[in-house]
Amino acid sequence: MRADSGFYGHEVVAVCRKMGVRFSITIRQSPATGRLIEAIPEAAWMPIPYWIAGGVDVAETTSTPFKGEEDAKPARLIVRRVKPTPGCQLALFALYDFHAFITDRDGETLELEADHRRHAEIENAIRDL
Repeated sequence: MRADSGFYGHEVVAVCRKMGVRFSITIRQSPATGRLIEAIPEAAWMPIPYWIAGGVDVAETTSTPFKGEEDAKPARLIVRRVKPTPGCQLALFALYDFHAFITDRDGETLELEADHRRHAEIENAIRDL
């Protein structure tokens, strides 16, 4: 199951795990998420093709979402960082824009990130229709 941050909740993850459904869910940005992302070593970031050379990287770490819950378990946290487009307002305030998701899926980091992003593009096309 692939979902956007509207589905990021303990109940959704718990049901997926109980039913054996693999998940990939965008997480909400929070100070705690920011600290996890900041702790990723620079050497862990892997570049991916983008129209701006060196514009996008992906890294992976571990997160335990919903730590306060009795059944909380670690999950893979995959993060994509994108340099702001030259001249945009974001470029004045940030080095990168971050997109993160948790997953329990097996596979290579780059492949899982690309698959998660592909599904988001499909959802956008469906929404626009």
